[in-house]
Amino acid sequence: MKKYAKVFLVILPVVLLASACAKKQVIKPSAESVKADLALAAFAKMETAYKARNLDGTMDGVSRDFRKSYADFASVIRKDMDIYPAVRLDITMDRVVETGNRVEVVFHWSGTWTDKKGGSHQARGNCTYIFQDTGSSMVLIDYIGDSPFGVAR
Repeated sequence: MKKYAKVFLVILPVVLLASACAKKQVIKPSAESVKADLALAAFAKMETAYKARNLDGTMDGVSRDFRKSYADFASVIRKDMDIYPAVRLDITMDRVVETGNRVEVVFHWSGTWTDKKGGSHQARGNCTYIFQDTGSSMVLIDYIGDSPFGVAR
């Protein structure tokens, strides 16, 4: 019995050392995961630019073929920025749905827009932003529901 205990005590540290030094397996993200990350990054970039009152940055991720009219969308966002120099948005992502080369980002939001005189406008809503994969990035092609960008109508 002592013989087996000695062998066990010699082998155990070797096995533990070998397993501790083993390379960790690198898991490559799936294509779906990469698309979802790109869509979330595109939305986050739009949100950051909108809060910073940067119209060009906000519209940078919007397709020229935007279904609701690129010019109209830019116009209502510009109106927001003209009327409300300060905005606070709280956006909660609900889910991301991928269908082919499209990614839908579903979220809930609430916000407070403060005008130049100190008055405020509060709103909340639910929205689905629909992005399309261009190969190198995601562009917004449509939205369904109440967009947090362009509340001044």
